[in-house]
Amino acid sequence: MCYKLCLLLLAVVRLAEPLSVEIIEKAENISVTSAYCEAPFEIVNNGCYYFSDVRLNFEDALQFCEVISQGNSIYEVSLVMLDYDREEDQAFLDAVAARNEIVWVGGKTEDGKLWNWIDGREIYLKAAFWDVGAPHNIGNLCVSAKSVTVLQQPHGRAYLYDHECSDTVNIVCQMIKCPPDFIKIGNHCYLQSWTIGAPDGNWQAARDYCQSLEVHEGFHGDLMVLGLQDQDDYHLLNNIVEGGHLITWIGAHQRDTQGSECSYQWVDGRELPIKSIYWRNDEPDCGGHDSVGIYHSSSVTRAYLFGGSGSVYAYSSARY
Repeated sequence: MCYKLCLLLLAVVRLAEPLSVEIIEKAENISVTSAYCEAPFEIVNNGCYYFSDVRLNFEDALQFCEVISQGNSIYEVSLVMLDYDREEDQAFLDAVAARNEIVWVGGKTEDGKLWNWIDGREIYLKAAFWDVGAPHNIGNLCVSAKSVTVLQQPHGRAYLYDHECSDTVNIVCQMIKCPPDFIKIGNHCYLQSWTIGAPDGNWQAARDYCQSLEVHEGFHGDLMVLGLQDQDDYHLLNNIVEGGHLITWIGAHQRDTQGSECSYQWVDGRELPIKSIYWRNDEPDCGGHDSVGIYHSSSVTRAYLFGGSGSVYAYSSARY
């Protein structure tokens, strides 16, 4: 029996004071068709965004995207929320830099100490996506993506920055959709699917299965990766614990290295630190254990990463 867990992005927004009639009409006139990510939305890497020329304060920007979302029953639209380690996030920031803009993203603080995305998740303040010196812990501030000049780069770079929430800057709305049977955990959607048959349970078969899933036309999944600094990881690990799954494959494996060096990486190319607190106490042992899974049993109180043989049959997890 093989367990599959597939991931998409999902975001939730909240309402503030009413928008002006002019802005509401502009948002309502933005067409969202039944096809995924058609104009005026555009695909950037695997993400789908609407880069608007409208300039609003943060609360009005929230509502602007919400009005677009209310105009359709298929897709959800919100301000952008980042996951820090995803290629998609960097591609979004690169697109902002290419436009030389400052745009709102969906994060804020009310006390200068606790920063949250608009769906309630905590913002990781040490992420490399923050600009130098940001964020400034001085009270009620909201998060933007800001283009800055970088030598020898034609379009510069964009980083997260903080602004007064009353400032008016450009807006980017993100289109997201959870297909049927997906469940939301944090800012993501997960699909739980069961397949009977031992040959489907090894690590490579699990990855092949997830890569074969077409969640939108032209968009496929892959084995799930963790940021190891995201609250969603805790939600996911807790779900695995509650489900009682003994072993669940995830998207990491031992890196091909020369000699006795022990090194692991995620399927997206990032390094998986061997000293991470997520590893089980005796892991990784690197002794022919070429694939990484999440381990849980009744004898432990939380889930851990472990290194195992990729030929072992187990549950599997996938990420889009």
